Amino acid sequence: MDYLVEKVNEYMQEHHMAQAGEKIVVGVSGGADSLGLLTILSELAGYFHYDLVVVHVNHGLRGKAADQDQSFVEKTCKDKSIPCYSFHVDLKRFARKEGMSEEEAGRYYRYQCFEKVRREVDGDKIAVAHQREDVCETILFNMFRGTGIKGLTGIPPVRDVIIRPLLCVSRAEIENYLQRKGLSWRTDETNLTDAYTRNKIRHNILPYVEEHINPSAGQHIQEMAGLMRDISLYLDRQAEAAFDQCVSVGKNLVCAIHGESFKKLDVVIQREVLRRSIGVVAGKLKDVDREHVEMIRKLLDKHVGRRCHLPYQIQAVRTYEGITIKKDTMNEQQLDQVICMDVAAPGIYGIPGTSAEVELFVKENFKNEEIPVNRYTKWFDYDKIENSLSIRTRENGDFITLDGQGHKKLLKRWMIDEKIPREEREQILLLADGPHVLWIMGHRISDNYKVTAATKRVLVARIKGEKSDGRQYQSVIAGGRSGCPDTRTG
Repeated sequence: MDYLVEKVNEYMQEHHMAQAGEKIVVGVSGGADSLGLLTILSELAGYFHYDLVVVHVNHGLRGKAADQDQSFVEKTCKDKSIPCYSFHVDLKRFARKEGMSEEEAGRYYRYQCFEKVRREVDGDKIAVAHQREDVCETILFNMFRGTGIKGLTGIPPVRDVIIRPLLCVSRAEIENYLQRKGLSWRTDETNLTDAYTRNKIRHNILPYVEEHINPSAGQHIQEMAGLMRDISLYLDRQAEAAFDQCVSVGKNLVCAIHGESFKKLDVVIQREVLRRSIGVVAGKLKDVDREHVEMIRKLLDKHVGRRCHLPYQIQAVRTYEGITIKKDTMNEQQLDQVICMDVAAPGIYGIPGTSAEVELFVKENFKNEEIPVNRYTKWFDYDKIENSLSIRTRENGDFITLDGQGHKKLLKRWMIDEKIPREEREQILLLADGPHVLWIMGHRISDNYKVTAATKRVLVARIKGEKSDGRQYQSVIAGGRSGCPDTRTG
């Protein structure tokens, strides 16, 4: 086994990228990096029985040269007896339609194609050919543009089903490997110019640093990215707990940040909580910079009613209780909309005015399972429900049981005691058994319906589309992007 193949294999094992026998969809442009990835995985397939499938995307930007790239990839796959799916897109037109830069649109379209094929062939992973210099370029680009900690973490080795086996090797190592194998590759002429910022970093800044300051600079940048990734994961856990403590998510994904709790947080956690809040309202964080986060933080020192405007038609408003982050386009009629739906288990119910759904189902075999502790999935003793269930906003006479002794409190009084801002009390959604509230969504559940050792059946209620970190809805994250058009050419 070639030493570079061994190096990549060890990196894949270290990061648990793929299991023996899995089907891997490989993105191949025809350049040295992607051809090296395909060749290395082909060698490893002999040891680990990987089943490989190739996807090539022709962006239609370079005319005959792009068509020749496509033919080169298709012939390479035919010679290796590897299935190849080619897609063609008019990227300029696609970018205009989606309101993106060509670079952003190209990346978005490629990953749509990768995922489309992965689902069609029942694949397990998607392998892409980022290597060490790509990590360095990304970090430097983010630094020069302005970034927080996440921007210094570089490119993750694994993200969901996407794996990057070549992050441990340099471009020169890949090209030397291909030369040892007697293989040629295609060269995209646009990568040789300084037309793009990343190319300027690649051709001028990194080579200068490695020649005149430290030849191991690239490696050190990558090592720093690993350390920053560990720190970022730790901060994520701390920020998640803080978000649960001081942020209420109401109807229409309005985030209410409770000032007194928020002020007690360390500044670095405050910033992360604000980023999460923006992400919940907007469904994405692209174009949200440090200056936007600081604008919101400074609102706490301003008078009630002061506000600031953020990307994606979002505004943050200083309230008596803290800060509210919401869509600019929300009018009072939307915020005061009354919701009342009769529901039953099993069932999935869309929430009017949002992209969210609530799913209800009953479990009977649950004794060996742990009760979820996140904000958007709750368990209840199903047999304690006396009336029909409803998902609704509050009504007069609503109450909740606070403890095991059966002490009750009117919902209105509970909201006042919990300092829920007045303008948000009509937005909070409830799961209710008549006037008895099982769950104040995003907040607490009634003690009366808690699961105990005597529980025989469990009602599970969860926000449909919840991410693994319990913060955002997948339907919102998608941001309304159109799907990948099926424009395959082979």
